[in-house]
Amino acid sequence: MRLQGKGWLVLVLAALGGAYWWQSGSAEQPVAEGVFAPSLRQTSVDGLPPAPVSGKMDAKQLKALFDYYLATQGERTFPEIRQEIDKQLAARLSGKALMDAQDFFRRYLAYLHDLGQAGKATRPVSTDVVGQMGQRLQLLSQIRARHFTPQELELLFAHTDAMDQLILQRMAIQRRQDISEAEKRRQLDVLEQSLPPELRAARQQMTQHIALADAERSLRQQGGTPAQLQALRAGMVGTEAAQRLAAADAEAAAWQAKLQQWRQAREQLVKDTAYSDPQRQQALQVLEQKLFSENERKRLLAYQ
Repeated sequence: MRLQGKGWLVLVLAALGGAYWWQSGSAEQPVAEGVFAPSLRQTSVDGLPPAPVSGKMDAKQLKALFDYYLATQGERTFPEIRQEIDKQLAARLSGKALMDAQDFFRRYLAYLHDLGQAGKATRPVSTDVVGQMGQRLQLLSQIRARHFTPQELELLFAHTDAMDQLILQRMAIQRRQDISEAEKRRQLDVLEQSLPPELRAARQQMTQHIALADAERSLRQQGGTPAQLQALRAGMVGTEAAQRLAAADAEAAAWQAKLQQWRQAREQLVKDTAYSDPQRQQALQVLEQKLFSENERKRLLAYQ
């Protein structure tokens, strides 16, 4: 389960527009034994080992752990979530490392609180979209600086801050009216090349998926064959990735076929007047059990 912050500009703005979301209580939902919340079933904190090898956890690992449990708001109350996080920390750490982690948790909650308050108070001061985004990023930076050390800021936000600034600079270039399209492309290329190698690789990976989707759409519109599609994918993302995409396509096609069969049979059962309501409901249940696995039946709820 991946819950780490992506930091893209649109998510930053969404966060600034949010509220102090964990304050509101909610009705507790049934939870399977040994699972803190239903949504966490068969998941784990992304990239976090069962126990820290060094007896310590860095800010990035702690944030991943906090976000993992804070995301269950709506299934469990905030006091329950906080108690579970304290329990997880105590199970993993001891001594000064535990005290430092507990202190970081308090500061992280205060940061989220200030973020929500800023979102409620912030109002646009101009119609300049780029200017507004720049101001909000500056505000976000100020809020973070109040709660985290320079080392923590570097570890938690350096990558996402760089990407946010890149998006902001790209928007500024694209909106310029005083230069030609060719000059815009040149400046955008210079901007991309100025990124550190690891950020440039991340950008290339992101844009590669977009380019692949566009290329696939174009090929399908031209009547491309499955073999041509697979060759296109292999050429753009590699053979292994192309095979995974083909498997995902096959899975999606099988799901759609099951859905079509279910809808047709369901429609016939609904129209059949020979069934009483209880009989019809039983027949529908038997149909679902015949066509779908237990996990698929949960997914089927979205189509009813």
